[in-house]
Amino acid sequence: MMTHAQLKQFIAEAILLLIVGAAMVIGSYFISQDNANKRVQNEYHSRFDVVLDSYSYEKVKSKALNDFPEIKGVYIGFNAAGSPEGYVVDLTVKSPEGKDLGILVALDYESTRIVGLSLNNVSGDNAYVIDENNMNQIKDKLIGRQIPLAFLTEEKPDDDDIENITVPGLRDGVYYAQRLYDDRNKYIDYVEMEVQNGMITKIKWDAFCTDRTNKDRSEASLRGAYEISGLDWATQSYNLCHALLECQDPDRLAMKSNGTTDIVDGVTCDIRPFVDLAKECISYSQVGYNKDSYMAGLNMILFHLYQDNAYGLELLNDDGHVVFSFEETPEIYTVYNEQEVAIGFIGVRQIEANITGRVLEENPYENKNRYSNDGQDINAVDYDGSEDGLNSGGNVDDQIISDSIDDIPMSEVASMVEPVPDAYDDTRMVVKACNTCYKFLKEYLNWKV
Repeated sequence: MMTHAQLKQFIAEAILLLIVGAAMVIGSYFISQDNANKRVQNEYHSRFDVVLDSYSYEKVKSKALNDFPEIKGVYIGFNAAGSPEGYVVDLTVKSPEGKDLGILVALDYESTRIVGLSLNNVSGDNAYVIDENNMNQIKDKLIGRQIPLAFLTEEKPDDDDIENITVPGLRDGVYYAQRLYDDRNKYIDYVEMEVQNGMITKIKWDAFCTDRTNKDRSEASLRGAYEISGLDWATQSYNLCHALLECQDPDRLAMKSNGTTDIVDGVTCDIRPFVDLAKECISYSQVGYNKDSYMAGLNMILFHLYQDNAYGLELLNDDGHVVFSFEETPEIYTVYNEQEVAIGFIGVRQIEANITGRVLEENPYENKNRYSNDGQDINAVDYDGSEDGLNSGGNVDDQIISDSIDDIPMSEVASMVEPVPDAYDDTRMVVKACNTCYKFLKEYLNWKV
């Protein structure tokens, strides 16, 4: 018969064994879970590193996926600190002939720009095949662009006309655009473009410094105060502008995803600021928003923020440029969704339209001259967002490039691109995949556009 002391010892040992056993079971479970997670992450890395090299990935679970049977899975990539870096979308889209193209599309988490593309080959006779050379050219066209995408025209060009594609609808005049924030060297890039007879005849790319004691970038580079690899920056800028005059379209400069180009001799610098601003000038030319209108728009933005124009704020340099960075007010030029995630950027023309809508609602201004630099009349062009996707021409029906692309209104299109020569159908298939990603994210993130 057990004594009281022996019974207490027995109970204590039993409880201890129970605790140890439970700890071993729980530990084994967590070890098993950890091993399972490692296996899952290893699989994700093997599949997704080619388009988005993240520290870890997490699969998105959303009812929105039910509306997109072509999407096999959506994943968010995180860095080592646990912050999201981008989306990876695994999908299969069908060609008009019913063939299947498997592809991975990676998008930047903040801007939804395309950061990676990779074919995810579908097996069988029904597979749509894109050869490696065409796919590399398509990547160079699309990586770095914000979705959704559209071609300058949705009509497939004849083979004989592929080399003669030009930018449609340019109106004669002088057009201008500058970045609304400075770079790490305190420079603000700008492009000035002149159009005559529907052709770009003059173009200049330079940058002025927010530090008034510094020279413009071109002059600083010639004096050795601004250095880059290869030729001096002023020469590279000249070579690039000359190349655009020859090809007439920034897309034909073949900018790669890292912002460089291999087709313009002597140019090794990052050409993205030039390409972006040249495209902005082209968009202004297509609606007649000339340099005077642009400068009036800049002054309207300044007046909206600081109740004075560039002249009154002493922001004009000797060349008449507005030397000011809006980096402290990014909400002016950034588009956010309801989760306050940046999904794109807009230019002065659209900012002016937004501000005009608010100002007219609160206190109608009858005279726009208050926003000019010197009090002279500024005959800015009236416009609205419905003009997106229009060319110049007599008949409105002839102006519309396309009412929509992949069931996306043209007013939502963020990037206009050209198809790869001799690979229209292949480019169109990849664009379709990217636009499908946009439609899913629009529903998943509840974007208001």
